[in-house]
Amino acid sequence: MNYFSTDAIIVYAFLFITLAVGLWAGRNVKSIKEYAIANRTYGTGVLTITMLATYLTGSQAIGYAGHVFDNGVFFPFITRVFCGVIICFLFIARYIAPKMYRFAGCLTLAEIMGKLYGPKVRIWIGILGTLYSLIMVTLQIIWLGYIGDFINIPSQWSIFLGGVFLMFYASRGGMKAVAITDILQFVAITILIPLAANVLLHRFDGIRDMFTHVPSENFNFFQHLNINEFLIPFLWYLFPAFPLSFPFMQRMLMAKDTRQIANSHYIATFYLIGFYLLLTFIGLAAIALKTMGDVNIPHQGSKIFIYLVKTYFPVGIKGIVGIGLLAAVMSTADSFLHSAGMLVAHDVIGPLLQTKKTKIDVLKISQYATFSLGLIAFCIALSYQSLPRILYGDIHWGKGINIFRDFVAIVFTIPMIAGIMGLKTDAKSFFISLIATCITFFIGKLFLSDLWFMPVTIIINAVSFFGAHYLQNKGFLTVKRDEILVT
Repeated sequence: MNYFSTDAIIVYAFLFITLAVGLWAGRNVKSIKEYAIANRTYGTGVLTITMLATYLTGSQAIGYAGHVFDNGVFFPFITRVFCGVIICFLFIARYIAPKMYRFAGCLTLAEIMGKLYGPKVRIWIGILGTLYSLIMVTLQIIWLGYIGDFINIPSQWSIFLGGVFLMFYASRGGMKAVAITDILQFVAITILIPLAANVLLHRFDGIRDMFTHVPSENFNFFQHLNINEFLIPFLWYLFPAFPLSFPFMQRMLMAKDTRQIANSHYIATFYLIGFYLLLTFIGLAAIALKTMGDVNIPHQGSKIFIYLVKTYFPVGIKGIVGIGLLAAVMSTADSFLHSAGMLVAHDVIGPLLQTKKTKIDVLKISQYATFSLGLIAFCIALSYQSLPRILYGDIHWGKGINIFRDFVAIVFTIPMIAGIMGLKTDAKSFFISLIATCITFFIGKLFLSDLWFMPVTIIINAVSFFGAHYLQNKGFLTVKRDEILVT
């Protein structure tokens, strides 16, 4: 492989610029509040950008275009965009954002759960959230190797550069470094998709010509689907676990007020609709190229985006596309890495040592924890040869390391939403739902099909949580969080 091809040099330059910007932005961090939420100094624009950069993971572009190639237009749009973006983001803006002022002063999702359910729950969520975030970081760093391969950079070399760089700037500067590098990475992502669509458009005599080569069944809602194949993804994307997970709650906590939180989600909704429409165009372009006689196009949608880049994109443009994909990976990885370090220091080590009346420097512990967890993820990725599963199809799920991540997502989402919305909270109902979910999760893995496994586990979590609450209180009780945060 050529380590210094034009495309490789473009990618190297982006990596070094990202490192320099991150180290510069994160200089002189002096308090844990500054490290965790940047002292709530950023405006709506930065808040929206850093949230979007975190949301657009390394598999988003590749996965969604592949969805369109496999299943046509409507199924991906209804599940991923309508359910996963429009409904979830508007729900957060309308119902979660107005109530976040009640948690002013909190720095993490685990601390919010501690306010709602008590210190033991805070520590448990801190531990579970650390593992959740560490898995996300590991999966993203593995994607660095995948991206390196397609622009002819050895996978371990791209993992080394990207992984080491994000460890340094995320651990040193915290949210200030992450937010500013997210802006740089967001610009790269925003350039990537329109550029890719424009390059592919030049393979046709205009948009109309492309659509004439797309078979009509690709616009049929039930192109390849039965009701089960539609219903389960529909329900899963409605479950707002990811957009309410650990780094996203930190974005809400770093907002100046609730209006800023709501506005950032409204803006993000419109941006993501346009983003996915362009990815739909790329997927349809691949279908048209296949219809026009490209016999080498892969049959699996998961391989389509990379094939298009390798086959139809000229030198230089491949490097720019590589930067965009790299930015999507690093902006997600650094956010989850920062969250993991904060959870370890602020919500696990800090509370445990406080019970022993031991004075600690939470800022220093956060920095060391972030670097150490990044190093763990980096080492796993270097020794890990399979790709993380893209969000559909039969591609390997990364040897199952995502299973625990899904479990944690189910455990915290419903209790957190219920508490924020005003349900009377107590630790007993949380731990009952945790135990019931754990039992269901592992039994379900043995006896339930993949199609029904996650919906059944979510239902059991909800039934056990609300059932325990109902039995304890002989009904459903709410409280005014302005007066009582722990009941």
